[in-house]
Order: sequence, then structure tokens, then C-alpha cells
Amino acid sequence: MKVSVSLPEDDVEFLDSYAQAQGIESRSAVLHKAVGLLRASQLGNAYEEAWASWSASGDAEAWEAAVADGLGS
Repeated sequence: MKVSVSLPEDDVEFLDSYAQAQGIESRSAVLHKAVGLLRASQLGNAYEEAWASWSASGDAEAWEAAVADGLGS
């Protein structure tokens, strides 16, 4: 899919210098990498929220009893 994006000149210069330094062939490839990093950062937040929710639910205590049974050692 082709998309047109308007960016300030300093952002375009950054994309170009990043692409050159990393051996990436195009601005599009740099932006694609940036989108992947944005997705990954949101995934980390989702895992953190899920972990906090699980810990608060009381299920963590039940699992601690199973872990403490010594079978994993």
C-alpha cells in the first residue's frame, strides 16, 4: 500500500541519516521499522497490564502454592 506523509524537514533528514547509518535502503523501510517498534512498545504495556490484573486477581497465590511443591526443582 502506498501512503503519502508530510513531515518537517528535520524529521526527513533524520530518516535519511538513520537509513544511511543502518544500511537501510529507503525512508519507507525506516518508517516500517519505526511502526514495528511502536507496536512492540504497546505490546509491552499490554503485558504489564495483564500481569498486574492477574496478580491482583488472587490467581497468583494459587500458582505460588503449585510452584512451592518442589516438583520443579
